[in-house]
Amino acid sequence: MGGRRTTNRLGLLLWAVLSCALWLIAVPARVAQAAAPETTTLTAPADTQAEARAAAVVHPWVDLPQDQVTVLPEACLLAELQPGLPPDDAAPWLHVHLPHRWKDTHPGFEGSMWYRFRVKLPATPQASWAIYLPRVVMNAQVWVNGVALDYTGSMADPVTRHWYVPLLFNVPSNLWKPGDNLIHVRVASGYQARNGLAPIQIGPVDQVATIYQHRKWAQVDGVQIAHVAMITLGLVMVTVWLRDRTQSAFGFMGASALFWGVSTLMLISPTPFFDLRVWERLSYTATVWYQLALTAFFFRFTERPWPWVERFVITLMVLLPAYYVFFPRFEITALMFALIYALALTGMVAAIGHVLRARRPDGAWLVLGCGLLVPAGAHDVMVQIGSLPFDEVYWLPAAGPVMIACTFMILVGDYARSRQALADLNAGLASRVTEREQALRESFERLTALESAQAVSAERSRILKDMHDGVGAHLTSALRQLTATPQGEVDVPLVTQTLRDSLDQLKLSIDAMSLQPGDVVGLLASWRFRLTPRLKAAGLELVWDVDDLPPWPPGQPPVLRQVQYILFEGLSNVLQHSGATRLVLSARVFDDHLRLSLIDNGRGWHTSPKASGHGLQTMQGRASVIGARLEFLVPAQGGLELRLSLPRSGQPASALSSAA
Repeated sequence: MGGRRTTNRLGLLLWAVLSCALWLIAVPARVAQAAAPETTTLTAPADTQAEARAAAVVHPWVDLPQDQVTVLPEACLLAELQPGLPPDDAAPWLHVHLPHRWKDTHPGFEGSMWYRFRVKLPATPQASWAIYLPRVVMNAQVWVNGVALDYTGSMADPVTRHWYVPLLFNVPSNLWKPGDNLIHVRVASGYQARNGLAPIQIGPVDQVATIYQHRKWAQVDGVQIAHVAMITLGLVMVTVWLRDRTQSAFGFMGASALFWGVSTLMLISPTPFFDLRVWERLSYTATVWYQLALTAFFFRFTERPWPWVERFVITLMVLLPAYYVFFPRFEITALMFALIYALALTGMVAAIGHVLRARRPDGAWLVLGCGLLVPAGAHDVMVQIGSLPFDEVYWLPAAGPVMIACTFMILVGDYARSRQALADLNAGLASRVTEREQALRESFERLTALESAQAVSAERSRILKDMHDGVGAHLTSALRQLTATPQGEVDVPLVTQTLRDSLDQLKLSIDAMSLQPGDVVGLLASWRFRLTPRLKAAGLELVWDVDDLPPWPPGQPPVLRQVQYILFEGLSNVLQHSGATRLVLSARVFDDHLRLSLIDNGRGWHTSPKASGHGLQTMQGRASVIGARLEFLVPAQGGLELRLSLPRSGQPASALSSAA
């Protein structure tokens, strides 16, 4: 299979090279025809009466059937030296076969030429007939039996450029007569035109109009549509290059499509928009520009550096308009065209070789386009040099858009593959992201479970620590107090007080576990509920002076537990050391903190030296942990105030650090 594929590719390459060679061989003749100097000679060779009589014999009357189209491939020819009516039979007519080029019988002649056709009708047609001219250069006027028919455009300078536009003339039935009929076709030449006439066709108008429409579509309408589409594709490719400068090859092809479409539309346009000579030179310049841009495309498509080629192309594009204005010499023009075509064919072979060697994706489109372009160019060259009939339809106007479309398919294929690669990459990335998300989700779930377990463990540790520091410490103190002293006495009230402290602290710890985060008022209410019986038993009046406090953002359960311990420890100091009879529990809200106070009317700070012991250090440590400010103040009326300031910002602050 691989060997057969290689053989097919080599066959395609060989065929393309041979076609290129055929095109290259035909180029010089085409250039010579295009660059021939303009002449204005108005003389014609003199025909003798004998030649005229011989022409009449050689060119007999042609019978026209009533129901079909007839092709007239022969005519009598006469150069018009003075404008006027069709010449009579006495004029020196020359018999010619069509298609006829003026250069074959009247080289260098410019002006008008008469063609005479002699036909016979068995009867006058009942309906209109038509005379169809497939190819006439430049414009034509038809006479039937001495009556001029309407024509399109101008027959005088500047002559309407109908060189590639088929012409149709309707002939009313009353102009025909049974028997002999004379048809005269006056052909007017134009600027740098290959003047001549192809065989004409005569018949019923409906049949002739169908043939005319098909030809007009192939030569004019279809070409216009195809080249407008080609210009559109060229604009797209140039736009792609402007947005992505790495696509320089397609930028050159887009420029070639633009110039190619414009030059073809200018060539087949019957009526120029401005001076004919300027129009012709602009059309000619656009033709060379598209060939140069096409050359640059072929070399850039090989994906190898050819800087000298691009410099040569750009230099010619810049100098060409000036050359046509100041130095239009035949030898230089021929050499320039031969060089451009040779360079273009070299680039084409290099591009096809790159396709086969690198197995370029969609490279078959390039081979197809070149395979159609080269034979089409060779065909059109042979039409112009006379190797093919004068009235042949040119192939390049059809092959050019196909070539551009094939190149556009390569560009579309490149971008389709790029988008597919991007889609595959996105799909792969999406799959990897999904996998990573799943892994992160699983990791998060594990971390959540671990944090939950750590939180449970931390809470358990906190509860155990609180019980150890609170209940455990009180129970230890009670056991020590129950131990017999050397005198053998046990302070029962002291032991009872210690056990009550332990029990109250245990109840408060349990209450703290059910508090809502930030609920300071709930904490104080629980504190009052649990400790009021004990205060009454101690003969201590509790005054509730608590405002409606907002939620305290930092007040998570562990933090509230610390506040609870500080207040409980403060109460223990009041019960054990102050000798107070009245205790005020106060709570106020300020802009930056909440203030909680325990104010007693006891003996005060200085009368309670024990208050500066372990209990005070514990309260200061707990206040520091939660970022609160702890103060012991002496009111003016006496007693002691324990003031705890809780920051509302949620972040510990140095201004609210604990202080004694």
